[in-house]
Amino acid sequence: MKTMTVITFDGIEYTCRIVKDNQGEDQYIGSLALLDAMHPGSFDKSYEVFVGMEAQYIYEDFFFYTEEENLLLPDDKLIEILHESNPNWF
Repeated sequence: MKTMTVITFDGIEYTCRIVKDNQGEDQYIGSLALLDAMHPGSFDKSYEVFVGMEAQYIYEDFFFYTEEENLLLPDDKLIEILHESNPNWF
């Protein structure tokens, strides 16, 4: 069952997913478009700047960010993709 939600940031709505990790806990998965809106640029140590405190708080609530099309997949397919980068969690 797909659990989808929408988060509004800077006046734009972004689709997000809630999936269970391997411990049965809910994990929020956001789109890369949301991540780019909250944190433009690189995540290297010389440039760790969010566009504001709201963006930083939202970022901390999410476990992972992925391509928008992945958020439309059934849970099992999305979890397969998440497992590739996070084998200890999914």
